[in-house]
Amino acid sequence: MVWTPANGDFELSKRAKETAKQATAQDRFPLSECYQAKFTTISTLKARQRIEKSLRDGVGKCSQEMDIALPGKHTRTLYDSLKRSEATILAQLRTGMACLNRYLHRIGSAESDQCACGQARETVKHFLFRCTRWDAQRAQMLEQKDMRRSNLSFYLGGKSPSDTDKWRPNMNAVRATIRFATITKRLNAEIETLTYN
Repeated sequence: MVWTPANGDFELSKRAKETAKQATAQDRFPLSECYQAKFTTISTLKARQRIEKSLRDGVGKCSQEMDIALPGKHTRTLYDSLKRSEATILAQLRTGMACLNRYLHRIGSAESDQCACGQARETVKHFLFRCTRWDAQRAQMLEQKDMRRSNLSFYLGGKSPSDTDKWRPNMNAVRATIRFATITKRLNAEIETLTYN
C-alpha cells in the first residue's frame, strides 16, 4: 500500500478514476428495488390484481354507459320487485343483448342492424326513445313527472353521472319502460322465434 496525494497526476490515479466512472454508469447495472413496507407491498399487489381482473375494452360497454354504479343494492331493488318476464325484458335492455337488430346483426342473426323505420340502427336507445313506429305506445312511458326524457339510465334504473350519492332507481320509470317494451311486443316476439328455431 502506497500513500499518494489526491490531486496527484499519475497513471494509476487516472485509471482508478476511469474504472470507478465505468462501474457507476447508469446502464451498467440494473437498479435494485428498494425495500417496501408490508402494507405498501400488499397495496401494490392489490392494485395490479384489480387491473388484471378488469374487463377488456368493449366488454359490458352498454351496461357501463347506462349505469355507472357497480352492481349492488340497487340491482337487487330493480330485479327483486319484478316478475320474471319483466326482469327478462329489463335485463335485455340494460345489457344491450335485446332482440333488436343491432344485437342480432352483431351475432349474425340479422342481415342488417338498421331499424325497420329506416332512420337509424336499432339500438336500445333508438327503440325506447326515437323509433317512429312506436310513438303511440311511447306516450305512456314518457308521462313521468321527471324531466329526463331520453335519459337511458333513468328509464332503466341506472345511475347517470349527474346523479348524487343518495340516488335510487325510479321504479315507476323502470316499470313504465317495461310496459312500453311489453306493449310493442318487439322483444317478446323475437324471444319466441329464437327459442323455437
